[in-house]
Amino acid sequence: MMDNAAGFAGRQLGEWVAGRWGTPLREAFEDGKGLSGPLARALLDAAVVEQVVGVIWPSFALLAALLGLHATAVWLDAPVELERIATGLIVLAALGWTAYGVGMAAHFSAPHLRFWWVTRLPPGRQARLILFHLIRDQHHRLRAALPGGGFTATLLREALATLERRLGLSPDHAAFALADHLAPMLLRHLLERVALLVLPVAAALLYYRFAIYPGLLAYTGAGAWTVALYPLAALTDAVLSTDWRAALLRPS
Repeated sequence: MMDNAAGFAGRQLGEWVAGRWGTPLREAFEDGKGLSGPLARALLDAAVVEQVVGVIWPSFALLAALLGLHATAVWLDAPVELERIATGLIVLAALGWTAYGVGMAAHFSAPHLRFWWVTRLPPGRQARLILFHLIRDQHHRLRAALPGGGFTATLLREALATLERRLGLSPDHAAFALADHLAPMLLRHLLERVALLVLPVAAALLYYRFAIYPGLLAYTGAGAWTVALYPLAALTDAVLSTDWRAALLRPS
């Protein structure tokens, strides 16, 4: 009996609110869509910068270590053999970090690639579908957090359901409207930010690889792959009395 009374009162309340404030509420929703764009872009910027910086900084740390090592070796007039081993350790660490990065990228991208393989949607529509589910799931979580029983809880649920129906803002409709508004904007923003962050870094690393790195290798007298294997060769020679280092440096 109480639930029926609460439901009736909630529906009446929803009808009254829709009739009294329906137009301002619809306008507020449209204004909220406009405000959601800058907020979503700011959140995306923070996520992109954090991820890209986390991937890139070890590369620059290894580059700085390699250049610092070479400068120190020249300053101290260290034996070339010592610089070969130290340089090889840094290059080996760079190769290991690259392999780790490729593996982690494959791990994190696998669910998205599987999702794309199932849907076969263009990027814009796929982004809209993902946003739609994220927004709708968040709405369901918020709705589930409402009190589960009692007169007030029933009244509130019925009032919200009636208001959503009268305003044409059901959870699915509102989620789709927001996703449709945000998807192209966020996809374009993501591509722009990734390009702004990655392209200069890639250009710097390519310049180092083809303009500076060969000079460092020439100083050690070892090739690109040879110097990476050189620390392992030095350890093997010391432990097993082999002649691997000489074999690596022998002209092919």
